[in-house]
Parts: sequence; C-alpha cells; structure tokens
Amino acid sequence: MALHHDHARATARRLRKAPTIPERNLWALIRNRQVADLRFRRQHPIGPYIVDFCCPRARLIVELDGGAHMLREAEDAARDDWLRGLGFSILRVSNAAFSSRPHIVLEAIRDHAAKIGAYTPHPSGSGCHLPRQGGKDVTGQPEIWFYHLERSSLEQVLPGLLEKTRERGWKALVRVGSPDRLDAVDRDLWTYRDDAFLAHGRADKPHAERQPILLSQSGENLNGAQALFILDGAELGRTEGYERCFILFDGRDDLAVQAERDRWKALKGQGAALAYWKQSPEGGWQKAA
Repeated sequence: MALHHDHARATARRLRKAPTIPERNLWALIRNRQVADLRFRRQHPIGPYIVDFCCPRARLIVELDGGAHMLREAEDAARDDWLRGLGFSILRVSNAAFSSRPHIVLEAIRDHAAKIGAYTPHPSGSGCHLPRQGGKDVTGQPEIWFYHLERSSLEQVLPGLLEKTRERGWKALVRVGSPDRLDAVDRDLWTYRDDAFLAHGRADKPHAERQPILLSQSGENLNGAQALFILDGAELGRTEGYERCFILFDGRDDLAVQAERDRWKALKGQGAALAYWKQSPEGGWQKAA
C-alpha cells in the first residue's frame, strides 16, 4: 500500500485494529520472538508503503496476499523492488497457502535467520567497549575508531552507538555517502525499536544547528557535534573540533574492507589516534588494533 508519508502511520494504526483472519493467525505465531528470536512488527510503515509484517533487524518482510493482489502484480513488483533497494528480503505467501500450510512461513523465517547468523544483541545494551571518559589525545586530534561489521548490520549497530553518544552528552553528525542512505538512516532512527526512537534531523532541512543528531552528505559540522560518524566510505574530511570519529563499514564487502584498510594506513601515517573494533563470534566487540 503506497501512501503519503504523513498519513502512513495513521493508516498503519487503523490496519492493526482490523487484521484479516490470516494476519491475525500469523501474528499469533510470530509475535514475542517466538520464531528464531526475531522481533516482528505488524502493519509497519516503511517510506510510502505499509508492509504486513517486518523484522527491521533481520531486514525481513512477510506479506500475506489476498486475491486482490492478482490484479496488481506490476504495482507489487515495483514496491518490492523499492524495498529490496533498502536491503530487505521479502517473503510473499497467499492467504490460501498460509491457511493450509502455516509451517511454510515459519520455516522460511527460520531459514532467513540462519542465513544472516544468530541473533546479535543490540549494541545499546552492550556498550562496555565505549569508555566513560576519553576524547582528544595530547596532540589535540580526535580518536578515530573503525567498526568492522560482520555479524550485525549497520542498522543494528548505528543506533546503539548513537545512544551511547547521547548518554555522554555529545551531539553527533552522521555523514553518509548517498541520498538513498540518508533517507534510510533518517527512517531507521525513528523506527529501530518499538519502545524508543532517536531524535534527529537532516542538514538539508531547517534548524540543522539545533539537532542532537544531524544526518548529512556534506562535511560541515552545522550542529557543533562532538562525535562524527562516517558511513558508506564517505570522506572523513577535517576532524578538528570532534572528540571522536566512528567509521562503520561492512566487513562482508571486500571493496569496502580494502578501502578502509587504505584509509587506516593513510591515517596511521599521519599519526592519528586509531582503534579497530571487530565483532567476536558471540556478537560482542573486541579491540583488534
């Protein structure tokens, strides 16, 4: 269902109050982490669309289709392409197939969970690797920390680091490498948990200087942030004025890994204060360098 962003949330609340019988039955099977310890939301707004069931951390969408979907295959295909562009996997099952064989959906969810690895605790609950004090070294340069993501996605890790940053009383500037990533992070910080959100704004919108967390494609520190977050291989730029810089990259992407290795070597040659964090098999963070 495509809607204007302003109306999506109100429509989602209305749909939750009047689920179809198949939707009600599937919700009874997957709610409260009953399948693969994955937490699902129902009638969840994503951009202009509302999806039947979504696990944001696993990037999985489950759609139960009634007969009307046979008449809008082209619309559904365009919608699915847009959602896949944000990194979601989509499982579509007809109401009739689910009603006769509900186990096929549960098995598909378990298969998806197995492909992405065991569930990793949210970093906001395990930020012991973030020191209480610290910041600039004796040279006046900020610490620069590399985060090599393997068992968790950016969508899982970034909110936890931002929470810890705000708990320290710092503002944050999140610099991204593309408009699509800017839109995705903007959306995810409002919806990453059912019981919380991270207040933030965008550099291309009014009142950027007031934002506790500012999302930007430029290098200008408009909100006077103490913490700089670099995503998608974006340029680090000037680091004066920051206490700490975080560089997050996908450790499963060979090109991203090589690019960040090159950046590490260059910064090390400049005498920067560096640290390299990598996830353990249990999902915790270990300092590798």
